Amino acid sequence: MREATPGCRISAARGLQFRVAFGKRHSEGCGEPDRGSVKVTESGAPSIHIRAATSADVPGLVWVRNTSTLPGEDIGFGGGMGSPFDDASTLASAWKEPNVVGGAAVLVAEMDGHIAGFVTIEDREDELELVTINVSLELQGRGIGASLVRSVEELGRGQEKRAITAGTSRNAEGTPWKSLPWWLHLGYRVTHEEENEWTRAIGPDVREIRMRKDLDR
Repeated sequence: MREATPGCRISAARGLQFRVAFGKRHSEGCGEPDRGSVKVTESGAPSIHIRAATSADVPGLVWVRNTSTLPGEDIGFGGGMGSPFDDASTLASAWKEPNVVGGAAVLVAEMDGHIAGFVTIEDREDELELVTINVSLELQGRGIGASLVRSVEELGRGQEKRAITAGTSRNAEGTPWKSLPWWLHLGYRVTHEEENEWTRAIGPDVREIRMRKDLDR
């Protein structure tokens, strides 16, 4: 369940110091991320701001991580495996400026001035991998997760990427993590299922459901 377990499977990324340029359709290559934000307003909903994370966001990121699922809900899907986002001191130690943790860039969603969710993403040549996505349980259902995903897609278009890829888990009993229908609703398609280092760490017979969304340019 990588979208609710930020530290489960983060590999070394390539070229992650890209410019976060939401709302723009161009990239300026490697460099300091743009500290601007994008404002996403759903009809009748509070505004959501997406921006690159900073080290000052560490307490809010840990709060989101620890309130994104019910206790024990994610056991067997990837929960309980430990993550730098579990603890503020661990996350602060793992933080690499400007906004990289474990090789993945971190973006946050703000609502009413407070961090409500975050994503981590890796640059994988002609694709961006959306490694994890977390939204506080009490704020789910308000479009925060969808806004984060759309912002990653916009970032991918600006970087002239071909697709956004992601993964979620299917437990040993064959049940997919609850977010799978949500991903499909957002236009992602399942490409295959696999066993890998991450799933073997969760337990026998766990599989990762790999997904992809091609980007129009």
